[in-house]
This record gives sequence, structure tokens and C-alpha cells, in this order.
Amino acid sequence: MSDVESWAEALNRLEAGEDIAWMEMSSGPSIFIRLAGERDCPEVVVEDESGSMVTVCVPLVPPDGWIAEHRERLRGVMNHWVPLLSG
Repeated sequence: MSDVESWAEALNRLEAGEDIAWMEMSSGPSIFIRLAGERDCPEVVVEDESGSMVTVCVPLVPPDGWIAEHRERLRGVMNHWVPLLSG
């Protein structure tokens, strides 16, 4: 599964109310989104265990409709790149 396809699946899981891990255990940083973080709000955690050994945690309150906005951006990426890669 490509990173783009796994992001689409991550959006499905987030919409269903589940925490996600994206690009976990790849050769670069891993991204986690926890819907109920340590400060009682969603948080994004980026861990770079294979490189810098740095972990960054950013609490945030995403705007309404952010998943739909990400889906639209993902469609744009796929509409642009999939024809180029398959042709």
C-alpha cells in the first residue's frame, strides 16, 4: 500500500473516531494523531526514531470539516500523480 493510500485509510479511521499512526516504522518519521491527547484535545505526534531521535507533540483543535478538506487535497494529489505514474 502506498503512503497516499495509507493516508486515505487513516482519514477513514479518524472519521470513525480512531487514533491513527501513519508511516509508522518506515525509514523516516512516523506521524500519530491522537484524538484525545494528554491535554484533553487532539494532538499530532511526530517521532523520528530512525534519524534524529526527536519526538514532537503538538496539541491542536482542528477546524470543522478538516477531514473533508484533507480528502479533497488527497483527491487532487491522486488526480495529478496517478496518471503520471501509470502512464
